[in-house]
Amino acid sequence: MSDINTKDFAKAVEDQVIGWRRELHQCPELGMKTVETEKIILRVLEEIGIDEVRSGIGGEDCHGVAAVIHGALPGKCLGIRADCDALPILEETGLSFASKNPGCMHACGHDGHTAMGLGIAKILYENRDKLKGTVKMIWQPGEEGDNGALKMIEDGVLENPKVDAMIGHHSGTSRFQEVAPAQIGWTHEPSSFCITGWWAKFHGKSAHIAEPHLGVDPLLAACYAVTELQAVLSREKQPNKPAICAVSMFHAGDKNNIIPDTCCLEGSIRSNNEEDQEYYYQRLREIFQGVAKTMRCTAEVGYGHYLGATDNDPEMVKKLVPIAEKVLGKENVIEVKIAIPGGEDFSEFTKRVPCVYYYHGGNFGDERDFPQHSSRFDLNEQTLWSGVAVMTQFAFDWQDM
Repeated sequence: MSDINTKDFAKAVEDQVIGWRRELHQCPELGMKTVETEKIILRVLEEIGIDEVRSGIGGEDCHGVAAVIHGALPGKCLGIRADCDALPILEETGLSFASKNPGCMHACGHDGHTAMGLGIAKILYENRDKLKGTVKMIWQPGEEGDNGALKMIEDGVLENPKVDAMIGHHSGTSRFQEVAPAQIGWTHEPSSFCITGWWAKFHGKSAHIAEPHLGVDPLLAACYAVTELQAVLSREKQPNKPAICAVSMFHAGDKNNIIPDTCCLEGSIRSNNEEDQEYYYQRLREIFQGVAKTMRCTAEVGYGHYLGATDNDPEMVKKLVPIAEKVLGKENVIEVKIAIPGGEDFSEFTKRVPCVYYYHGGNFGDERDFPQHSSRFDLNEQTLWSGVAVMTQFAFDWQDM
């Protein structure tokens, strides 16, 4: 490893990173249409002096950004990704820099990710004489269900220059219970699960509740199907292999004296590998359609949103741990025993190049911690420097390991 230690560099830009984060927090934007966010990123990159920048990545009306920093020394190209979209949530934090866009909020820490990415870019650019190879900074919108990573990949973000490896992280609070403020958590396992967002529609025959024999009740069939579904996890799942198969939406009817024609359900299947994911989805289809037939109904089943698991490359994990320990100390680099069953479209990058994705302790460690996607979620700004330090150190040292 190099004799560089980026902790001091990260501390030197800490106030700027916090300022950028607050500016971004006030203008949250959804999906791929992160227009104002893109403007802030481009403005800061211009202030830093980085001129090899591409914007509007992801296709028509999309606003992904990539900036290339060339080191003075020969080497490979590392991609560093920061997601930058927000959520359709009404903010209730009471912060002085709260969202100015009603019904839209940075409730998952992407404002912090974006700001840390700018801090990383500043340090690397100002110390490019010490840098081996090239770093491509990637600010990605559309992580929250819009397949932003895939859209940017299809628009060539991994080319010109070609990215050889990538690193990403997520700042968290109560979801990352093992990781204390300013620590990082790593795992050899996938950092996030496969996710299949499924839907089902049971078809029956409407009738007056006083004459149920003239109808076919899809609501009753759906209730039985949901009950039967629980047996998949309790009797068919290997106990030491994590999986979730949940029903989260259930809609039928609009009058209290009418058996409805249809009953609609939605939910999510989550596991840490694609083989199990496909098995649970096929079993859900079999159960729903089988129960529907038994109860004189029919059932349509499909899925609309799919993410693969965020697999960590073993060699990239081996590089990350000692590099992170170098700047944070061994006591602040924690092996996470249980991966978080959330989804993350960084998985699209892991399918294409060696990657490592870790958890960053952006929490307070007290009653101020609220879950991601809560209207009261906030990041501990005093931890942002550690995320900047680890990623910057990785950029300097990963090729020496």
